[in-house]
Amino acid sequence: MRSRLKAWMKGRGWKPLAHQLAMWEAVDKGESGLLQMPTGAGKTYAAFFGLLAHIGKEEPGLQLLYITPLRALTRDLEKSIRLPVEEMELPLLIETRTGDTKASVRAKQRKRLPHVLLTTPESLALLLSYSDSAELFKNLKAVVVDEWHELMGSKR
Repeated sequence: MRSRLKAWMKGRGWKPLAHQLAMWEAVDKGESGLLQMPTGAGKTYAAFFGLLAHIGKEEPGLQLLYITPLRALTRDLEKSIRLPVEEMELPLLIETRTGDTKASVRAKQRKRLPHVLLTTPESLALLLSYSDSAELFKNLKAVVVDEWHELMGSKR
């Protein structure tokens, strides 16, 4: 998978940056970590591409959870991570779940979460309140908290 990701990046005229390679290596070793870089430095692909090699269709349901403090950011992140998934034709379902998500989509997600879910702390709290939340999250492999500094020192 990693070679496919690098080929996808090369096709766009990009090459992995040092912090991205370090993050991918850490994820491959099963390590947790914190990546703090300026806006536009490639944090999303550092985290997502690191984890992408470890998630897939062989296990149903939620495998990667992205938590972000802003609904608008969930939509931006979805676009960013959906692009390589679609262009590489990977069989992953990526969805958002926020206060803006239609009730019909939320109902569908209650039965089966996507492989990758982008959500806010409030929507996550609601998911965790369900009696079957352990079942919904049983295949979860990783959690990414984006813009974590926005959540520090708040009730969220």
